[in-house]
Amino acid sequence: MAGNKLIFSSSIDALLKVALPRVKPDTLKQLNELRMGPPFKMEPAYPAEHWARAVKFVSADLFPGLASDDQHRELGKATVLQFADTLMGKAMFAAAKVIGARRSLERMTHNLRTGANFIETRFTIIDDRNQELWINDVSEVPGFYAGLIGAGADFMTGWADRIDIKKRDGTSCLYELKRTR
Repeated sequence: MAGNKLIFSSSIDALLKVALPRVKPDTLKQLNELRMGPPFKMEPAYPAEHWARAVKFVSADLFPGLASDDQHRELGKATVLQFADTLMGKAMFAAAKVIGARRSLERMTHNLRTGANFIETRFTIIDDRNQELWINDVSEVPGFYAGLIGAGADFMTGWADRIDIKKRDGTSCLYELKRTR
């Protein structure tokens, strides 16, 4: 991963709020090696590679016994649920409800850019119940992004309730979004 790919502090903060009350001391030590969590002051941004490493070891700690993509998915969902409880999260989800599921998905690049400087997306409607979302770089944690996207079903009507990884190509990932209800 190139050094210019950055994850902003808002994304790190949401991850740490999920992780810190629950992770084991060894995981906290791993976070500290990345200068994340106490006693370190939050930086404005972190290399995407460090964030991806943090996702991997935090999710393994919090969701043992699951396959790694499922661990990452659970952490992604937990991170969104935590973020939705913040002032910024409440405002973003309120706005998303007003514009609707389809337009929110069409604006996914903008939404994900609030947490990183390198994300691009492409949203394709297949039919009334099926869509695809391509993300240019999932930082080796495609399950995390599946969890982020899938958590929208908890907040919006018309949002896909099933998110599957359809295809990986290098750093990019194509997701299949389905409404089964």
